[in-house]
Amino acid sequence: GGGGGGFPSSLMGVIAYIRQIYLDADHYKMVKDAYAKDPRGMQRPEYDRALEGVLASKRILLPANQLLEIDRILRFGAELKQPMILYGLRDAYRPEAIELLKKSGVPVLLSTRWPVPPVRSPDAEDTDTLRSLIERDQAPTAPALLQKAGIKFALYSDGQDTPRDFQRAIKKAIDSGLSREDALRALTLSPAEIYGIADRVGSIEKGKIANLVLTKGEIFDDRTTVVMVFVDGK
Repeated sequence: GGGGGGFPSSLMGVIAYIRQIYLDADHYKMVKDAYAKDPRGMQRPEYDRALEGVLASKRILLPANQLLEIDRILRFGAELKQPMILYGLRDAYRPEAIELLKKSGVPVLLSTRWPVPPVRSPDAEDTDTLRSLIERDQAPTAPALLQKAGIKFALYSDGQDTPRDFQRAIKKAIDSGLSREDALRALTLSPAEIYGIADRVGSIEKGKIANLVLTKGEIFDDRTTVVMVFVDGK
């Protein structure tokens, strides 16, 4: 959410939109079920590709960055009664956010696009707020805090420009307290578990799909190079 009056309206807008989608899906399913039970005299329901996708989905991804968003979206998710995953989580380093997430038991996808100083012209007089300075300093500690709290989480690149940028972002989380082993898990087995596909991918085990990366050196170090990538064993 932005400044001015945009934040509450944008968050409420997202919630209202998603709520309406699920109301539409419930009605669509009710009409389909009624037709399947006794089609005589009923007009066949039109196939709705979007709502079919909603009904087939096993979980819903919901965005939340600021602490207030995390709180509101968790409450909303409980109201929906749908398995959910939160993504973004810029404020996940805050103790209040950790407490909310731990209590909810909801898994999260944590963006590794850590906050950076805004680009300013050389003659700009404005300075960073204390909040933005704390955010830049503390945001990379979130993975270690999530791990310590026992919250199921995975890390994602969030559209960073290059694989090297992503690699550096992960290294920053490691330098901020996350172990290398937990960092690797948060990019492999943990997301597979969150999405319910750990029986196929996420770890090197007999019978699983052979998607592998072979590196020269520790995978998260600056000088490490990727030697080979296997996809489906090829």
